[in-house]
Amino acid sequence: MKWLIALETDNDPIAACRLMNIFRRKGLKIATLTLTAQPASFSMMVLVEAPEADAEHIFNYLRTTAGVQHVDYYRHEPSADASFLFIDGAEDSSIAARILESLPDAKLLFAGHGKFLLEIPATAAKTHPSFSAAGFLPFARVRTTREAPQAVEAAC
Repeated sequence: MKWLIALETDNDPIAACRLMNIFRRKGLKIATLTLTAQPASFSMMVLVEAPEADAEHIFNYLRTTAGVQHVDYYRHEPSADASFLFIDGAEDSSIAARILESLPDAKLLFAGHGKFLLEIPATAAKTHPSFSAAGFLPFARVRTTREAPQAVEAAC
């Protein structure tokens, strides 16, 4: 099953290196990984393949890892049940801007190196024609360590 993990770490590269080692040890098959630097932290978004039975354990392990500030965990869902959209727009980075223009209620949560995570209105996932195209994966948030989930600063 595909999972999307969004993490914020301390402003120390050791935390990011530690996470890479955890992904390897836990047997997560990484499909894509994006790391961006923020003024006081690093933000990482990882698309992985992992059994559903391991999801709870991996989330709890990551949230207690030294240097990790926040973890958001998303499960791949059919578009009818999704409220988050991962876009691999490496070849066309304007695609996220076009979707944000066409859906005024959508929010950009993460942007880095042509990879985007958008929070979209629930009804949009069912009706927007672009969401079934290649490079678009719908997700539903499963768990978060945030009290009130917020948008992450975008860095391209």
